Amino acid sequence: MARIAKRKVKGKRYYYLEESVKQGGKWKKESVYLGDSVPGADELRQIYSEFAKKLKMHGVGGITPPYTEFLTRNMALKLELSTKNKEKYLKSLTPAQKAEFIRRERITFISDSNAIEGSTLDYELTKQVLDGQARMSRLEKRGVVVTGTKREAQEAVNLNACLEMYEKFLAERKEITEEMVLRLHFVLLSKIEGYEQYRGIWRPVNVMIRGSPHVFPHHSEVFGLMRELFGWYSVNKGLIHPIELAAKFHTKFTAIHPFADGNGRMARLLMNYILQTNGIPFTNIPLKRRSAYMKTQAAGNKNDHKPFTLFLVEETVKQCKKLEK
Repeated sequence: MARIAKRKVKGKRYYYLEESVKQGGKWKKESVYLGDSVPGADELRQIYSEFAKKLKMHGVGGITPPYTEFLTRNMALKLELSTKNKEKYLKSLTPAQKAEFIRRERITFISDSNAIEGSTLDYELTKQVLDGQARMSRLEKRGVVVTGTKREAQEAVNLNACLEMYEKFLAERKEITEEMVLRLHFVLLSKIEGYEQYRGIWRPVNVMIRGSPHVFPHHSEVFGLMRELFGWYSVNKGLIHPIELAAKFHTKFTAIHPFADGNGRMARLLMNYILQTNGIPFTNIPLKRRSAYMKTQAAGNKNDHKPFTLFLVEETVKQCKKLEK
């Protein structure tokens, strides 16, 4: 992986961005001079981008940005191949087939993401709810008032509406901001009884997870912590491999638990937004892996982001591999 190396010459320190490259059966280091101090994020991002392009032109794969901690070159190569395979698969589909594939992928995400939080709706029941919602939307456009949607069904409808908003943000390549996150959360908790006053705002109350010993930050700290998270993301995008960036953002977000409800679903949504804005495939957290996933989140609460990063790499590669013919 690309890394920042420090060298001492005649008592002075100099910095280089370097990458190990195998040529003719031998390893050698390619490097670019950074100066007598490490450049700021914007300059370093530009230097890395040009350095990576140069290496790729010479057939070097699996390059990772300099602040990446956990991804090996082998993992990065697997992710590159997985991304190409999914792109190839989607290109093989007709427009109608591609739309249906994405629809099924989204329904799986909605059913699994809600089920991780305790919903009893499986894929088929979620599909029925969303198909019914499409009919209700048509009725509402004709002036018919539809009431009485049960909570689990409403949660499925809301997460689907979040994904529709997500797609618009993605098409416009919007940056993740406080406004975006609060708008998505407002939709996520719409018409959820008991949470009307908490939708679209940072939590004004303290929270806990039943059965977990972790103590989340006091609600008075949330605003500042989320500003720090958005700042961290802005500085590190392009300097950490996208899948590690997405994983770290997810675990940092859930460790703050900025909302009164909906934190896990929001984290998984934003995680995928980071992946897709960087050309990495949409990745679901399967319900069947809930236990392993929760263990990675417990580690994240202790500022250990490696378990979830490796978990996300594994799932992304696995889910793309299923598409190979």
